[in-house]
Amino acid sequence: MLKIPPPVLVLILVVANYFSSKKIDLIHLPNQDLISILILLIGILILINPIFKFIKSKTTIDPIKFKKVNKLITTGIYKYSRNPMYLGLLMIVTSTSLFYLNIFSITTPIFFYFWINRFQIKREEIFLTEKFGKEYSLYKAKTRRWM
Repeated sequence: MLKIPPPVLVLILVVANYFSSKKIDLIHLPNQDLISILILLIGILILINPIFKFIKSKTTIDPIKFKKVNKLITTGIYKYSRNPMYLGLLMIVTSTSLFYLNIFSITTPIFFYFWINRFQIKREEIFLTEKFGKEYSLYKAKTRRWM
């Protein structure tokens, strides 16, 4: 199976949004730039917090080597989302989609959402269920996948 690290996928989609803006007519909305920058900043903030939590807990943040995880983190932002890093990445893609708004860029956050659910999150959830058993099942029952 093709394993594209989620940050690399985000970079590909951001670059695709940029280049699509050069070839496809842009759509302009009031305060579009300001709103996209705000979404970008929120996405970065959401992304940074879990990274520090993983580092502090001495567990892996590598989405390709997720089987090296040694601790289930359920506090902080993880009380509200099981996947805040992916949520932050989705917001980054959404912000560039809005910034370079056109018919193509509208599809990139949707593509990222379905890709990450299908090829990353589902595999992680199977592994976490096997590794942490009831603890993960209880956490999964009370905390949403995204938000």
